[in-house]
Amino acid sequence: MIFLCASSSMLLAQKTISGKVTGANDSAPLPGVTVAVPGTSAGTSTNAQGAYSVTLPAGAQSLQFSFMGYETQSITIGSQTTINVQLISTTKGLGEVVVVGYGTQTRRDVTGTISSIKGTDIKNLPVSDAGAAMQGRVTGVEIVRSDGAPGSAPSIRIRGTGTINNSDPLVIIDGVPAGGLNDVNPNDIASMEILKDASSSAIYGTRAANGVVIITTKKGNFGEKLNASVNIYRGVSSVMRYIPLLTAPDLVKLKQERYTNDGVAIEPIWQDPYYATQRTDWQRALFGNGHVTNADVNLRGGNNSSNYMLSAGYYNEDGIITNSYFKRYSVRINSEHKFGKRFKVGENLQLTYKQNSGPDTYSSQTGLIFSALRFNPAIPVYNPDGSFGSSKASNELGDINNPVYTALTTDSWNKNYRMLGNVFGELTIIDGLTLRGNYAFDGSLVNKYSFVPKVLDQTRTRDHAELYNRNETYNNQLSEIFLTYNKIFNRDHHITATGGYSQQTSNSSYYQGERWGYNDENPDQRVLSNGNDIHDAIGNYWPATAIASAFVRGFYGYKDRYLLTLTFRADGSSKFAPGHRWGYFPAFSAGWRVSDESFFKENVKAVSNLKITGGWGQLGNQNVNDFQYLATVDKDRKYNFGENPYTGVWNSRLANPDITWEKAEMTNISLEAGFLQNRLNTTITWFNKNTRDMLVPAPEMDTHGTSAIPDLNLGELNNKGWEIEVSYQGGKGDFRYNVGANASFIKNTVTKLYDPNSYIGSTPYGRQGQEISRTYVGQPLASYYGWRTNGIYQSQAEIDSDPNISKDPNKDKIKPGDVRFLDTNNDGIVNDQDRVNLGSPNPKMVYGIQAGASYKNFDLSLSFAGVSGVKLYNADKMQGMDANYPYNMYADALNRWHGAGTSNSVPRMSLSNDNQNNRTSDRFVENGDYLALKNISLGYTIPSKVWGHSGISDLHIYVAAQNLFMLTKYSGLTPQLGYNGGTNDGNRQRGIDVAAYPQARTFSFGGTLNF
Repeated sequence: MIFLCASSSMLLAQKTISGKVTGANDSAPLPGVTVAVPGTSAGTSTNAQGAYSVTLPAGAQSLQFSFMGYETQSITIGSQTTINVQLISTTKGLGEVVVVGYGTQTRRDVTGTISSIKGTDIKNLPVSDAGAAMQGRVTGVEIVRSDGAPGSAPSIRIRGTGTINNSDPLVIIDGVPAGGLNDVNPNDIASMEILKDASSSAIYGTRAANGVVIITTKKGNFGEKLNASVNIYRGVSSVMRYIPLLTAPDLVKLKQERYTNDGVAIEPIWQDPYYATQRTDWQRALFGNGHVTNADVNLRGGNNSSNYMLSAGYYNEDGIITNSYFKRYSVRINSEHKFGKRFKVGENLQLTYKQNSGPDTYSSQTGLIFSALRFNPAIPVYNPDGSFGSSKASNELGDINNPVYTALTTDSWNKNYRMLGNVFGELTIIDGLTLRGNYAFDGSLVNKYSFVPKVLDQTRTRDHAELYNRNETYNNQLSEIFLTYNKIFNRDHHITATGGYSQQTSNSSYYQGERWGYNDENPDQRVLSNGNDIHDAIGNYWPATAIASAFVRGFYGYKDRYLLTLTFRADGSSKFAPGHRWGYFPAFSAGWRVSDESFFKENVKAVSNLKITGGWGQLGNQNVNDFQYLATVDKDRKYNFGENPYTGVWNSRLANPDITWEKAEMTNISLEAGFLQNRLNTTITWFNKNTRDMLVPAPEMDTHGTSAIPDLNLGELNNKGWEIEVSYQGGKGDFRYNVGANASFIKNTVTKLYDPNSYIGSTPYGRQGQEISRTYVGQPLASYYGWRTNGIYQSQAEIDSDPNISKDPNKDKIKPGDVRFLDTNNDGIVNDQDRVNLGSPNPKMVYGIQAGASYKNFDLSLSFAGVSGVKLYNADKMQGMDANYPYNMYADALNRWHGAGTSNSVPRMSLSNDNQNNRTSDRFVENGDYLALKNISLGYTIPSKVWGHSGISDLHIYVAAQNLFMLTKYSGLTPQLGYNGGTNDGNRQRGIDVAAYPQARTFSFGGTLNF
């Protein structure tokens, strides 16, 4: 009995309690939480995943959980062996751990500018990638969408557009440079860190000039029992707005009017009653309802020596246009394993399969939405005999095909098989000193397919079918090793040092085939072998590239008040010639926690947190065309010597042996302040970023051959501005709420090109071949460039007396009802020299608003995004208001001039183009400001007690909407315009509305079941 009693006492004394500590607002794991047994010396702290395990001494009655920035909480133990706790935040996460390059750091020690998004903030949003979910949530970050086609990834701009070339940030997924975001299931993301300044980004050197996005995926916890969750949602989407167009009767009236105005006979087709009858609204015929379905399963857990996380996801989005879709299947395996106390290995593996299809919505000849806006409304979708309606009856109906026919007969897709993974080993050499090695592989197999059928019953015919098939392979391999030393000396001196070596190689290849002429066009016969004629058969290796790097970063903190970070990286890239391959990128930042000073604590009671940081650094950009230091030679060039043709080789590109990095230099200063026990927080940052040695196209010479000319390191660009964040957390008891707002104010200016008056042009748009954008010194990138106007000529007397055209040789061709263009250089002639800057597509302010509330088991969240001070160019309207074309027109054409005093904004109807009324001008420049409710979600959690002993922890059900409403004065389909995907202009052309695929409004319903 004595032995049994002693044993029982020992067992009681050794009772172990384990669990997980998370934040009450976002359910994110909290590392470093102190778990204490009051009245004893026993205790522990949570690990990086928020998990803990503590052995209780005899007589222990409760556990106390405390963490800087959170309310201390005491829990009675009773008979419990697992205690999970949610701590309520009272600060802006000063003790939060954020991921930085090659390591982590507590928020209070950060001296750079880093913004964080938790995975819980973006989970179960009906979007295909985390970039879209990011919009409006991070100050200084603009999400720019070129179109809303399913699976299309937005462009991310951190602190403005930093170069005329590729301005995308570097994306790191679990330590691996990964390119894009839409391979990652958003529900697998634990956190995203956006490194915005030079100090935090310089550890990535040559690829960090446009900022860095670090994604950390979810992991299991050591000592965690098996947990499982299932997430499912289903949504329906629709177009947000339609453009008012002319009905068939109005179109006939204006078509007839243009002939009358010109004094010529009306074409018979416009006197045929058939074409004065409205039959089809082509926008509503083309746009339908889309659907989105998402399902994913997550398993996680671990024991004392291993942890794991397994997930599988399925995402399927059918677009609002027929045959536009995006599908993604993903599998993720993350695990870590301890061998003794000093060695740990692990892996992060992601496998994805994607397939997408989307129509051409950029072409001004055959673009699908362009066609729907132009096709004659008297033509039916289907004729009575079941055939598709067409415009073949007359050239007066235009040369475009039935857009519904085009959408239904489109057979094209892209498939992508990708593996992204890394394995690592970590050795603790001595206390505080760790050595980590990492090997990563990123490989893709891409298959592109397109079949276009023979077309005989439409205006744009094709007398043979065409099949195109292309395969591409990519692989990147990364090897790196680095040491980290982290130690606190004498309580006052905190030192963290990281240094290492990295190298990455990239290889890729392609081959493609194209055959024309298919006797049998059935889907199962659409293979290359069945084509009659070989039109194309090519393949090649793309040049392999490599980059080698050495890096070091040091952090020193004194009494947690005085902070200093120094960073240096050296990168060598094979893209550049020997002697120009290496770039060296230093950076430093410092911080002062003023609120920890005794003089501040004693005298300033209203401010609970005050921190000042500042930094400077240099970054690089190597995202430019490869190997421009080499001249290239191509074969199969045709030559004629006399009357004899010969085949030979030719110098297809000249060389620039001096080409090198683009360099960005950035300075920033930040002020962080907390009030009301840090329930109210604000951060204000000023930054100034200069891009030097920007690669720009070589100036064209008066005479030159056909060889491509390499870029030159000539340009300079400046982005400077302010970032402001404010947040508040309030409520008590069962009711909690939070609200936050952010805004960034950025001024973009090109400071140097070839000479003070030089510019870089863009690709002309539309059937008129109109140049819309130019980039000049002293102006923002991609500014609109054209003529200013001053209304409509009302009479011949106004034309005769107008000083703008007093010496204009075209004056006699101008008629009442034509547009009055301004002579800006005062020479009495309106010509090319009178074109001026018409506005900037770069917003002056980008902002977002987030709000959330919870009451008992109910939760509500809202996210707004908006821009201000931006101009958009409605290029589609420029064509849709041109009466010289045979197509349908915008309804605004009804407001045309048809006599003195009838209109001072829309010119007369005419077949004549003598005055070029629809040239690039301020008539088509519109205010592009908007405020959109991007996401709203209302949910309810059914707690575990309802489910009894079923094993279900809880069920969270919700309804949500994306793009629920938008406030804007813009007249196009959407003001959320990005870069023209139909050109290769990159950042030279932005904010131009070419009737691309619009974003949709989506309503969804879903649930998350936790076990």
